[in-house]
This record gives sequence, structure tokens and C-alpha cells, in this order.
Amino acid sequence: MSVPHFDAAVIGGGANGLATAWHLARQRAGRVALIERFALAHNRGSSHGAARITRSSYGDATHVRLMRIAHEEEWPRLERDSGATLIHRCDGVFFGPSDGPIRSYAAAVAEAGAAVEAIDPAEARRRFPAFTFVNADQVLHDRTGGLIDAAASIAALVRVCLIEGVFIHEHTQVLGWSPVGNRTRIDTSRGAMTADRVVFASGAWTTTLLPQLARRLTVKRQSVGYWPLRGDQARANLGSFPVWAYFGPGSNGLAYGLPTYQSPGLKAAFHETAGAADDPEAIEIARADTLAEVEEFLREQLTLPLAPRAHAETCLYTSTDDEDFVIDVISEDPHLTVLSACSGHGFKFAPLSGRVAANLALMGRSGVAEFESERARFRM
Repeated sequence: MSVPHFDAAVIGGGANGLATAWHLARQRAGRVALIERFALAHNRGSSHGAARITRSSYGDATHVRLMRIAHEEEWPRLERDSGATLIHRCDGVFFGPSDGPIRSYAAAVAEAGAAVEAIDPAEARRRFPAFTFVNADQVLHDRTGGLIDAAASIAALVRVCLIEGVFIHEHTQVLGWSPVGNRTRIDTSRGAMTADRVVFASGAWTTTLLPQLARRLTVKRQSVGYWPLRGDQARANLGSFPVWAYFGPGSNGLAYGLPTYQSPGLKAAFHETAGAADDPEAIEIARADTLAEVEEFLREQLTLPLAPRAHAETCLYTSTDDEDFVIDVISEDPHLTVLSACSGHGFKFAPLSGRVAANLALMGRSGVAEFESERARFRM
């Protein structure tokens, strides 16, 4: 019996997998399949939830330049094609002590010419009175900041994939793959298929399918909490409260937060990429001890009165040691491409990362000069 054949297949239906499938289809790559182990918009991986931060503030100029392309080209393209507003602009404020990475962030945005202003803590307290800026030696006011409607973005990506004719296979686990001539056979829980090109965008499950990446990738489960305010809740709403991050010393020294948006309070968490790996197969709740530390941190950093935490959730980060992405053609087989290790930053880049991965799969090059000039850093 013959098996279904596709010109391209994307394994993984999170933000980056969906974006890759969309770009493959819109570039007329032929029959494109998207294979997702769970339901689309599931909460087992990295793309669920109400909101994400977008910003230009990064610690190296390459990421700042790539983020400019995402902001100016790919997010607007997705909004046009889907007919949805996905990014809500608001101020971003990023700060930290001198022994953390904040100085490298200030240097990178200056080098790339981003609309980010370095200000001192006193001026920061005037502009952002909700923050104490305790232990902050430098503050960046990022006027490109914003809140991404994450749920609407996933729905938009699904919509444009369907418009472009992508064949979406939900509840379909990839059990293995093997080369068959110039094609790849993909064995799944619902039967086999073949594809001329395959893109692995499988998040925390990448090393199951590509074990050669196990030495580079670490999966960490994040504990995320939501805190309402006592009294006037409007002080924490989008438009009144910025997106923010604190850059402290050490590998897990970053904390971040967002305004209240389709959620029961301010979203906040630590950004944890180092330490012992977590099992993506396990179903676990958010860690109470971590959330208690986040709450203590918020009470120190905010002037706003917090009420008790209202909700918590988890998500999975798949990270490299340097928190760079892995977007590369697999050298052993140029028909295979990987898009992974988004290190907790992947959602905001997804429409651009998907374009890069699709172009690599189709042509062996990204077509994005800012990516090509630094391509070695994103290799496997």
C-alpha cells in the first residue's frame, strides 16, 4: 500500500512549526504537512498562554537586528494575512545591576540603532513609578516593546496555514524517521508518510527525534504566576503597565513580567535555562517554592500592592548554553532542517524564524542577510 507523500513536512505545531509551515506553503513549496503530537494550542509545550513580551533589547546586536525584521516585516505580514491584531505596543523597561548583563544590552541596542534609550534609575522611577528599581544601576526604556497576544497568534498561524492549504495532522506522534532514497519516511502513530523535505520544530521533544542534539539542548520547566493587585486593578493593565525584565548576575538571573491581559493578574516568572534538565513527558504543576521567590522579588521591585497569587502554569524551555537558537540544515542530509532551542525567546521571533527555516529547507539559504552573516552561531 502506498503512503501519503508531501513535498515538505514540519514536525511540531507550536508557534515556530506553524510559522515554518505557513512560509513553506506561501512560497508554493507544494503539498505541505504539519504534524503535531497533541492538539494545536495545547499546554504541554512552549507556545500556550495568553501573552508574550516583544522587545528590541537584547545583549548582542544580531538579535536586535533580527528582531527589527520581525517587527517591521514578519509580524505585520502575519497580521495582514490573518486579519488579526497580534501585537499591542507598550513601553518596555529592562534593568539590572552593573555586575549583570545590562551593560551588554545597552551596548547592543546602541550598536544596532534600536529605539531604546538608556536612562538612570532616578529618571526611570519618574517614568515608571510602579517600579522601585532597587539594585538597578542602569535602565533601558525600549519604545519598541509590546505585548503579543499569544493565543490569538497561534489561532492566526493556524488560520493562514489552512488558507495556504497546509495539511494539519493533530494528535499524531512521530515515532521515527528514516531516509528512503531522496525522500524521508516519517512513521507516526497514525501511519506512515513520506516527504521530500522535513523541518524538525519539535521543541522539548527535539532530541527524541534528533539524538545528536542531546549534547547541546537542555529542557527546563518554567513556573509562571499571575498576581492581581489590591485595589485599583487598572494600574496593572496594558496601557498603564510596561513589559519588563530584570537582568541579574548568573545563568538564571533573569526575571520578567507583563501587564494584566486576558489573565487574572500581572504575569511574572524567573527565566531559568541552566541546571538539571526536566522530562518533557512528565506532567507537573508549577513549583510552589519558585513562585514564592518570584512573589518576594515582585514585592521588592514594585510599588504596587499585590494580592495573593491567583493562578499558575508551566511551560517548557529548550535551551542551549549560550541561549542562541539552532536553525540549520542537517549536514548528514540536506533534505532535513532543524528549528529548535529557542531558549525562552522563540515566540517573538517565530514569524521570522519560520521564514528562515522554510528558506533553508527549500534553498539551503535563508535569504535574510542579518541571519546569513552570523549563520555559524545558529548551526547544530
